[in-house]
Amino acid sequence: MTREEKREADRIEQILLAKKNYHRASKVISTKNPEQGEWLFNWRGKKLSENLMHCNYAHTATRISDNEEIVIYDKDLGFWYVTEWKYEINLEELWSIAVRAFHGTSFSPEERGAYYIRTYEEELNADIEKIPVEERERYISKYKEWVEILFNKHSRIMSVMITGPARFPSRRNEKMNNYYDNAVNEFTAWREKALKAIARKIEDAKPKEQKAKEEWVHVKSMIDNHFLPTNLYNKLETIARNGKVELINKAIEYIKTLNENRDKPIFTNRHKFWKLAELANQSIVKQAERENQEDAEILFDGGRVIKNYSEDRVQIVFDTKPQPDVISNLKHNGFRWSPRFSAWQRQLTNNAYYAVTRVIPVTIEQLKVK
Repeated sequence: MTREEKREADRIEQILLAKKNYHRASKVISTKNPEQGEWLFNWRGKKLSENLMHCNYAHTATRISDNEEIVIYDKDLGFWYVTEWKYEINLEELWSIAVRAFHGTSFSPEERGAYYIRTYEEELNADIEKIPVEERERYISKYKEWVEILFNKHSRIMSVMITGPARFPSRRNEKMNNYYDNAVNEFTAWREKALKAIARKIEDAKPKEQKAKEEWVHVKSMIDNHFLPTNLYNKLETIARNGKVELINKAIEYIKTLNENRDKPIFTNRHKFWKLAELANQSIVKQAERENQEDAEILFDGGRVIKNYSEDRVQIVFDTKPQPDVISNLKHNGFRWSPRFSAWQRQLTNNAYYAVTRVIPVTIEQLKVK
């Protein structure tokens, strides 16, 4: 590439400071006086006025070479171009959709759209930090799809303050509001589910040694920072019931050491805490027996209940997708949807059996049959 071609390419790549991007600009250069070098840009760095409704702001820039500070007003944004961003992942391509989304509900659709763009960008960039590199592109793409859906649905909502009261379609507007609220709930559920799935994948990929080390650090911290022995015992008992023999043995040895240097022991010699190793070993045996036990099914009108011993789950499989009120009842009773099994499930316990009876027409006697 020749010098002239490179100069032209650099000129094309220059992005001017604008309302759709100034919140994420870090460094800027003046288009009129580029010889002054780079300036650190501070979005809304100066408050101009304030009233009950809103505040007016200008922006400040500090020249890197000598720390001189100047004020940049919105009308002058086009005289600066951005040389560095606070973050690269952004939703700038949705700017016009975001502004259109608030034409019917805001006197300042640009400001409102910009606010939502900033909020979503902050959330997306925070999410990205928790996600492995190989998972990021798919997550970002899906996140942007959802935001576009939300903006499009919001664009159908109106406000009587904006459009005027004459022939205002109240019933239609209520329906559009409900559509938007449902979409927000679906987006929130997707995001939580996606992040949990990614977190599980990260956890599953860890070496056993690393998992064991992290588990012990957590348990040790729990012991060191305990307030009430009863609460500590309950937490350690749960670990024992999960068959974590090595972890419980470490906890027992650690508490023995702590007791030697305390006037009052955490657990007395007669406390049932000292039998947790035995409980953990029993849990291992029961778990092995359960895994070898044959799964059982109970049929009901519209589906079946599965006692899946190998997965330690009670599962409900419906012949057709259940109604929204049934799904709500399932969630309220601790059931979660499993794409892997195409079933609603929760851990296989006596409490789970009672939860099943609150959702579908089966009895405790049917569920407890071996």
